Amino acid sequence: MSTINDVAKEAKVSTATVSRVINGSSRINVQTEKRVLDAMAKLSYSPNTIARSLAKGHNDCIGFLLPDLNLPFWAKLAHEVEKCARSHGWNVMISCAPKNLDDYYSAYNRLSGSMVSGIITTYIGGADEFIKASKTPTVTIGSISECSHSISSNDEQGGIFATRHLISRGCKKIIHISGEMLPERSSNERTYAFIKECERYGIQYKLYETSLVDQVENNYAGIIGNVFYENTDFDGIFASNDILASMCLSTSLSLGFQVPRDIKIVGYDDIPISAMMYPPLTTIRQNYQKLSTLAVETVLNLINGIDVPKVQQISVELIVRGTT
Repeated sequence: MSTINDVAKEAKVSTATVSRVINGSSRINVQTEKRVLDAMAKLSYSPNTIARSLAKGHNDCIGFLLPDLNLPFWAKLAHEVEKCARSHGWNVMISCAPKNLDDYYSAYNRLSGSMVSGIITTYIGGADEFIKASKTPTVTIGSISECSHSISSNDEQGGIFATRHLISRGCKKIIHISGEMLPERSSNERTYAFIKECERYGIQYKLYETSLVDQVENNYAGIIGNVFYENTDFDGIFASNDILASMCLSTSLSLGFQVPRDIKIVGYDDIPISAMMYPPLTTIRQNYQKLSTLAVETVLNLINGIDVPKVQQISVELIVRGTT
């Protein structure tokens, strides 16, 4: 296995010069840099990234703390975050903390203790002071809290789009099944917008709330059963995510309802399977690429001491398909 000394000998430079080339120093002229890079390629030399990290006091890695990789929205977002970070020459270390604050604190500390230079994290209620006190640059996704810099979709816009679309399709009594209404979560804005639009247009509505545990474990059967058992005359459903919407769709069909004739359904997220359902699911599309790009670029700017807006939002889009 080739060493830095072998590269220096091949390129006819000092080991210090090789080190400066590896670390991207601007003090190396183009010709010398080319000789070193050619020597590295010829000898198949790969720098020891662990040693470089120890020397710098950090590594070119950001942490991504999310609820659970089994959740399609977060799995897709993790893919996009990793792809964006890689395009900037950075790696991503992923950790999951699905259910409670103790799990969250433990996962966050594991990441910050692994010499990551910054962290992108889901938001969990009650962690505000913990995140605020952290010395690791942190960006939260899906939060309107001021505990750190935050990135989110415009969930108020999404709630308006979904509700107005159902109303425009003739719905007179709409069920909304929300996520857990924890303080400072941007997804709450979907529900607030839904209520406001229904009251504005004189539409009857009823609210149901799921928990984070329900979401992580896909344990929606009970609440969906209650929706159909307790209500006999509703004609629209606005679900807080596409998995929940898909289960509402399958339950509707199994009970003999025709979708969209009898019940119209709108989901949220536009995960890949949304277009594969039958009928295909009308949903609110979150822009995964823009969310991930903004999150990665924001945390990298914070790492480099560059000022960025405290709160940033991405527009959403109504995708009309067969369930409405």
